[in-house]
Amino acid sequence: MSEIQIPRRALLSAFLLVSALYVLQGFYYARVLVPAQDGINHLLAGARAVTGEIGLYDDRLPGNRLPLPFYVLGLSQAMAGGPSLRAARWMNVGFGLLTLWLTAGLARRLAGDLAGILAALFLATQGVIVAYYSWEGYLAFAAFCVIAGFFAFAEGDSPTRRLIGMVLIGLLFFVRSNLWPLIPLVLAYSLWRARGMRERALLLAAVAVPPLAFFAWNSTHLKLLAYVPVAGRFVAPLGYVSAFTIDDRETLALGVQLLQVAKIVRRYEFWALAAALLAVIVLWRLAARKALTWATRPVIALACLLAVSIGSLFVIYPWNYRWIGIYFVPYAPLAALLLGVSYAGLLADTVPRSWQRRLLILALVALLAPPLYYARNPLLPIGEMLGRDPYAAAHRAAEHLRRAVPGRPKVFFYGSGEIYYLSGLPTTYLQQAYMSDPFPKAPIDDRVAHRSGFVTPGEMRHWLTEDADYAVIDQGLVKEITPRFGDTEKEMLRLLARHFDLIETVDEYSFYYTYLVYRRRGPAR
Repeated sequence: MSEIQIPRRALLSAFLLVSALYVLQGFYYARVLVPAQDGINHLLAGARAVTGEIGLYDDRLPGNRLPLPFYVLGLSQAMAGGPSLRAARWMNVGFGLLTLWLTAGLARRLAGDLAGILAALFLATQGVIVAYYSWEGYLAFAAFCVIAGFFAFAEGDSPTRRLIGMVLIGLLFFVRSNLWPLIPLVLAYSLWRARGMRERALLLAAVAVPPLAFFAWNSTHLKLLAYVPVAGRFVAPLGYVSAFTIDDRETLALGVQLLQVAKIVRRYEFWALAAALLAVIVLWRLAARKALTWATRPVIALACLLAVSIGSLFVIYPWNYRWIGIYFVPYAPLAALLLGVSYAGLLADTVPRSWQRRLLILALVALLAPPLYYARNPLLPIGEMLGRDPYAAAHRAAEHLRRAVPGRPKVFFYGSGEIYYLSGLPTTYLQQAYMSDPFPKAPIDDRVAHRSGFVTPGEMRHWLTEDADYAVIDQGLVKEITPRFGDTEKEMLRLLARHFDLIETVDEYSFYYTYLVYRRRGPAR
């Protein structure tokens, strides 16, 4: 295909400017984003896993997540010396920047300099993605792992490169289960390109040996299989079942599901518009029998891979399509890459100074500039909420909570754990800090509930009657789910009233959560 040549100095300047744009946004979002339970869970459990205090698959956790993001994000907390949103978010800004560079580098190898610049721009200007990559959760690290694997393949078509790429893609097993569909797809491609039985055996070993070693290393790792269809039956006798079963999760009606999909499209509206415009141009060119010189086999293969991967999310999460909006984010670099390559190819196929090229450039400006401002990220406060500064309020509430519960007592906690984690108070009962509502919603044997990371009625009764010195209760959560309270939650409130006195209200974060602090009337027995 023809390429638009860019002088080396201009190319380097462009990449530096795009990188600076990304970093400035990243640090801004790292300062303003609202903390969320899912990300906090990675910091909470990861910090303890790094020091060896807990195992990620012991009885105090549900064991539905893969270990690598916990250790990576936990390391940020260990380096910070304690709970720190800033350390985790700045680390993720770094992962996001590396992802930007690899995305640009891969696009450049596939289709030239302009493709690299446009791919970087499509990623760096999509504020909703930059915000996700600046959050305290696993998304930036997962995206980095995905694009790093594909970048290794782009370095050359040789047995060594294929093996390195397959090792990196195979390691996605330890990153996130919704990335697993990539592994067999890329493995099939690698086996097809392999040059002999020895190379095929090495590729298969690169994918199979690490997971097998993981399960053989510690029997508690088998808990992960409870979340894998069919395999869950084999670990059920060990007391391991999916927390989704215990949680009695309900599948939404089709109309609601379609509405969720519409909201996702709106969240990524400028990428959706870019894809729609691209589809119109491609169909027009095909109808006019004009060649798509940029649609090479690797580009088509990546497009098919992305489509299958996104489609698999609808199969993995059939009960609520809402979650696909966030689970798409690790795949976002591939979307930016494909858009960058495609529009670079379209520009190269136009005549310099022609009206077609000018229209394309105007369209790109209209697609790339607005999402810098219109970042429809659900974790991003806007308007009046932004003025109330949830990030600072969360830290003020955490400091208040720390003063209200002095020393290192045993604390019974019920609620969303963001503020509790930032306070640095003891997580005496880890199940409660990890899950906002840790009681099983479906009838289940106590042994199974305990082994799956839930709090049993007997444990709750012992903690409130005899063990805990303090109790911290999320007042908003209690009000929200009181109509759905079961016998366990009702007994919890009765035991609180019987054994504890309300001593403090932590309301600096009241627009999200208000915490009630209780102290036992007498010493714990």
